[in-house]
Amino acid sequence: MQTNQSSKTALVTGASRGIGKATVKRLCDMGYKVFATGRDANSLAQLQDETQCTVAVYDLQEADAVVALFKQAEQVLGHVDVVINNAGFNSRKSPLVETTLQEFDAQYAVNLRAPYLLCREALKHMLPRKQGYIINVISTVAKRINETMGIYTAMKSGLDGLNGVLMKEAQPNGIKVTAVYPGGVNTAFRAQARPQYMQAESVAYMITQLLTNPADVVVHELTFRPMVELE
Repeated sequence: MQTNQSSKTALVTGASRGIGKATVKRLCDMGYKVFATGRDANSLAQLQDETQCTVAVYDLQEADAVVALFKQAEQVLGHVDVVINNAGFNSRKSPLVETTLQEFDAQYAVNLRAPYLLCREALKHMLPRKQGYIINVISTVAKRINETMGIYTAMKSGLDGLNGVLMKEAQPNGIKVTAVYPGGVNTAFRAQARPQYMQAESVAYMITQLLTNPADVVVHELTFRPMVELE
């Protein structure tokens, strides 16, 4: 395992629902002490009751809140072994000509700036300890071009590039970094149900399996899709 078996800790964003919520549940089942964040206070409270994780409501559109989030996680957990940048959103599908600056700014704040800030703060925390794991949940949109998803694709592609730089700066210092690229997932992220897509629990399984790899192995990229997607 990457972390000390007696004090495994993790910070998970976007934990109110979907992949993040399922990931928190799996981590708690694996014995991790988890700090989970999101925007839905009621959903987080229910998650806390189910798993005994620590929860906190934060709006990742506020840069100062993101830094405060990590500081609170550090205080609550004592140290942060694993950071899972899962939070993200796509406001709607729309041709670029119909998008607005407000949509761009909001998606930039959550999909790119927030994980950048959390990666930066995590690196500051992990470098002196020479260990840790940062997992960035990106999307297969960073690997293909989808019309009507211009802003979302741009931000996830930016996170993809940032992750590559982070990997090169972190790995020589004993810190693992993995970019996760899930394909279609059947969650509330989508306006319509997609039962043919992967379940959130399946994606959470793939993410948390990374933490069970041998200490001398790091997975740089993890791409997986539902059976109905070929690329």
